[in-house]
Amino acid sequence: MSSNVGLSTPRGSGTSGYVQRNSAFIKPRAQGYGAPYPTPGSKGPSFKQRLPDKQILEHDRRRAIEVRVMEERERLEEENERIEEAQSKDKKEEGEGR
Repeated sequence: MSSNVGLSTPRGSGTSGYVQRNSAFIKPRAQGYGAPYPTPGSKGPSFKQRLPDKQILEHDRRRAIEVRVMEERERLEEENERIEEAQSKDKKEEGEGR
């Protein structure tokens, strides 16, 4: 048997010697372990805010600029289409007026 777990030898015990873990038993957790905030009365380390990653901030800034450029491009394309439609209507009216 490994790590001194279970019987030293299953001989004469009526078992196979296989050791299983008891899933029903829950070990008590250390106070404050896993809590996102310090428990009242504990002097443990408090939450320390991390500095934002410079590469992520730069990416967000560039992405915002890219979005503004795309919006302006769409606005100019729509304006150009309206101008072209107005010019084509004027040409049709000139052609019909002859």
